[in-house]
Amino acid sequence: MVCNLFLPAPDTDFRDFLDEVAELSRFAPEIIAAIESDLDAHAREKKKLRLEDRKFFESRTADLPVLEVESSEISSAALPLGVGRPRMPAEAVYMFLMLRGFLGSLSSQQSRRFLSESMNLYTWLQSRGLQMPGISTILDNLNVIRHQTRQLIFDRQIARVLGDGLEDFRSLTLDSTSVKANSSWPTDARILTGLLARVNRLGQQLDAFGLENFRQGWVPRWLEEMDKLEFQICLVAGKANSKIKLKQHYRQLLRKGKSAFAALGTQFERVEKEIQLDALAPSRRAILLRITEQIRSDLSDAGRVIEYARDRVFHEKTLPSTEKVLSLSDGSAAYITKGSRTAVIGYKPQLVRSENGFVASLLVPEGNAADSINLVPAISDAIKRTGVTAGLVSTDDGYASAQGRDALHAMGVATVSISGAKGKRLTALEDWESEPYRDARRCRSAVESLMFTIKNRFTFGELGRRGIEAVRDELLEKVLAYNCCRSILIQQRKRENLEQAA
Repeated sequence: MVCNLFLPAPDTDFRDFLDEVAELSRFAPEIIAAIESDLDAHAREKKKLRLEDRKFFESRTADLPVLEVESSEISSAALPLGVGRPRMPAEAVYMFLMLRGFLGSLSSQQSRRFLSESMNLYTWLQSRGLQMPGISTILDNLNVIRHQTRQLIFDRQIARVLGDGLEDFRSLTLDSTSVKANSSWPTDARILTGLLARVNRLGQQLDAFGLENFRQGWVPRWLEEMDKLEFQICLVAGKANSKIKLKQHYRQLLRKGKSAFAALGTQFERVEKEIQLDALAPSRRAILLRITEQIRSDLSDAGRVIEYARDRVFHEKTLPSTEKVLSLSDGSAAYITKGSRTAVIGYKPQLVRSENGFVASLLVPEGNAADSINLVPAISDAIKRTGVTAGLVSTDDGYASAQGRDALHAMGVATVSISGAKGKRLTALEDWESEPYRDARRCRSAVESLMFTIKNRFTFGELGRRGIEAVRDELLEKVLAYNCCRSILIQQRKRENLEQAA
């Protein structure tokens, strides 16, 4: 056992972060209660599945003729939890949830090294009689926590900021940014090859459910040749006089893709006729349903890619990005282009910043939604969370909307400043030239410092998780960590000001 007498916990910004996170849980003990409730609900769902499996296997044995056994639906909410294997305490789950936002990830090699070597974290765990859990154990527990619980932490965090007098949230600035999804840049050739390869791979896992796997035939050879053609297409693209070669490669790739698509579709139709869900235990049934749904979705997407790739290459017809398959790993990611910046496949979150730099609202809409339609929802969310009707809202030309501006005025916002030509047309000249509106336009650029800090310090610009719900959870965790660090900074500034005044 390592003794802290010889390895003292250093006084670092990470130690300040741990203290701030602990203070928040003491300020709002309902956070720990909510996490405990999430862990209990997950444990009940697992127990329900085990009982349903047991009930299924018992039903396979015929009852005695003189007995009449009635079947009943199992409710997870009514299941009692016994004493099983020890699990992570809710307080530890909460701390690691905040740490994931602070580090950006817990599964990267750099983060694992940081966790294993942090004396401050070791001291925090030791003081509670805990040992460092395995990374898989931590992630399994974190993934159980509902988005509503993360929102509760966000609400209580802002309440504490208000209570400590660190911010009054009377002045708000709104802006959006682009974040990169956990996905590679798509090409039609790569997407089609990847979709068909995944269908074939899943089709070789059906024997675990008592079904015959997809018959291979020529499919592996077609997929191998498609992979080589996709590589050739990448080499040729962008070079001089590449149009003819691209068409030749695409013609071969699409021909082989159509053959593989037809063969895999035939195999899937055969398997669907053979599936008997009633013969499987509930836990196995759920897994098989996920696999078949993924195969069905991938075949549908592959058919679409074949059609629009042929139209694009040979008939020069283009589809909007919203109608194309943009990612194999994250189907909810969208093509995001913002100003003159490099386009990404990802998401466009909306952030509301207070005057002292706190994030008061985070919205992550689906697709590449226009900024203007998010003006009212973002500010409404901030006002609801803070309980304070902002006197000033400042934003840029992308949010220009007469309807949105009028809605904010109706909510009690006195000054709604929208910079740029569109905003100037929407604003009365006397208001535009007034001192409050001039100040609002000057202060609007402060939101850029938020974007720079949260992207570079908390890896807000790159995602590790996939799917809209997981992305919302990840970005919110990073906002929570950012607000903690901002709270530490503002408190330090207040102390320094008091010392200077004394």
